[in-house]
Amino acid sequence: MEMAESKMKTLFWRTEFYGAITGGGVASLYKGLTGGLLKLGHDVSFASSGRLDLDNKVSTHYIPYSKFFRNLPEVLCLPYNKESVRNIKKIIDLEKPDLLFQHHHDFNYGGAIIKKELEIPFFLHCDFIQLWVKENWGKLYFKQLLKWAEEIQWANADRIFVISSVVKEMMDEFGVDKRKIIVNPNGADPDVFHPDINGSIIREKYGIKDKYIIGFSGTFGYWHGVEVLASAIKNLSKMIPEAIVMFIGDGELRPQIEAIIKHDNVEKNAIITGFLPYQEVPKYLATCDVLVSPCVHSNDGSPFFNSPIKLFEYLAMGKPIVASDIGQQSEVIKKGINGLLSEEKSIEDLCDKIFKIYYDELLAASLSKNARKDAVNKYNWTVNAQRIINAYSDVKQPNS
Repeated sequence: MEMAESKMKTLFWRTEFYGAITGGGVASLYKGLTGGLLKLGHDVSFASSGRLDLDNKVSTHYIPYSKFFRNLPEVLCLPYNKESVRNIKKIIDLEKPDLLFQHHHDFNYGGAIIKKELEIPFFLHCDFIQLWVKENWGKLYFKQLLKWAEEIQWANADRIFVISSVVKEMMDEFGVDKRKIIVNPNGADPDVFHPDINGSIIREKYGIKDKYIIGFSGTFGYWHGVEVLASAIKNLSKMIPEAIVMFIGDGELRPQIEAIIKHDNVEKNAIITGFLPYQEVPKYLATCDVLVSPCVHSNDGSPFFNSPIKLFEYLAMGKPIVASDIGQQSEVIKKGINGLLSEEKSIEDLCDKIFKIYYDELLAASLSKNARKDAVNKYNWTVNAQRIINAYSDVKQPNS
């Protein structure tokens, strides 16, 4: 991978004010992007209201927030904008970054202020359109204020990074200049997640040395499809007598998963690990014979716009994968090449695809090899970081 012509420094700015961000997708995103830039020989600093364990080469800054904001987030967003901007100016004066990379959050227009006052290149990372999220999945009291804040950010950002093509299409419908938008899906670190990790200690821990392990990792949110996987255990235990389904993680749907497992009387075929430290996850994935990502659309019919980090970590592990045929998963997983796609919410098809991998060792080996290859060449954080560098070069030298 080519290096940029000269070393640059990026300041990542997380403006959301709800506390620690030590786990989950946000943590993986920042560990990945900052690590990718470091690997490419660049400098990185990070500012946030929540603590995050990053590489010691990353200069980190903590912008305090009041926990009272949790009670009235919309009312207090304007003074928080003022406070966070005041702090980030001091950090910019200290760090002297070449680029400000802000994570988009509701009611925050701080990046636009910095862009206008300091004339520093400003990139915005958007997981989705906050106005849409609030209107469809949450509560919204000051619609016009939120719309105004988002439009200010979009207008002033030099580039807008989104996690999927679905988000890009929807932002285009909302009037965002699509020439600014760059699809930068999530990824994995192939040096952290790799096929040479020994998972035998985990098998010994749970007494599953000779079992066939079907693994899922992540938080147990609705769109992860964990209830579908739990409901599949009964069939899987009949098709593969030595099958164990391992849920690596925890979350709000754990009670529902446990209820399904108990109802189907398959407790001996299921393991729920609970939340794990990030550094422990690769060992648990290494334990598995096949990894699944049975994501589902929301009940309200909204589009699946996510970019599941688990999918890229699976690829990096060099494991055979079964993923539901929706959204970005349909783009990343090539049928029969680097994984298998199953029909969304179909327990029968999910089981059939898992059994196909179980039965055909040559297929499993081929899928595993191609999965790892794609993780290394396409879906790792260094590739994502390079997109940021390329975009910065375009902004600084638009006619070169």
